[in-house]
Amino acid sequence: MNRAVFFDRDGVLNNLVFRDGKYYSPRNINNFKLFNEAEKVIHTIRDEGYLAIIVSNQPDIARGYLKKSVLDEMTKLLFDKLSVDDVFYCMHDDPDVEECRKPSPGLIIKAQKKWGIDLNQSLMVGDTEKDQGAAKNAGVKFILISRSYNDHINTSNRISKLTDIPLYLN
Repeated sequence: MNRAVFFDRDGVLNNLVFRDGKYYSPRNINNFKLFNEAEKVIHTIRDEGYLAIIVSNQPDIARGYLKKSVLDEMTKLLFDKLSVDDVFYCMHDDPDVEECRKPSPGLIIKAQKKWGIDLNQSLMVGDTEKDQGAAKNAGVKFILISRSYNDHINTSNRISKLTDIPLYLN
């Protein structure tokens, strides 16, 4: 069985965009900026024998704020620049009740089935309560990356930067 590190995308691997007083996912390719350390982290993860898999809610598709073709360009950058193993998206909006929408575990379960992943030997890195919920609901360990907007999230597994991910699961 494989081990994986599941990554949320926005706010974890790439910068969020500040608009209207809040942080949001980028809506165009020019605003899609990967964090400097993301490439190094993905390579380290893979060198340690973990799959690097992105699981991300992308409701701006359903809301009409993001074109699927632009999301596809962003995804291509994730494969080309970071060499991730796979990307799974939920493109539904918050009111939709879908198994793929975090905090439901659907994206993680879909990846588990496709890649033969041992969830007990895997972890999720995220920046929101929805990420934390998806990890809990899937039975994987959760690591919160600290950001200015998530100080209210209660967890003992908090890291200050992406390169601090503890790969202590073996």
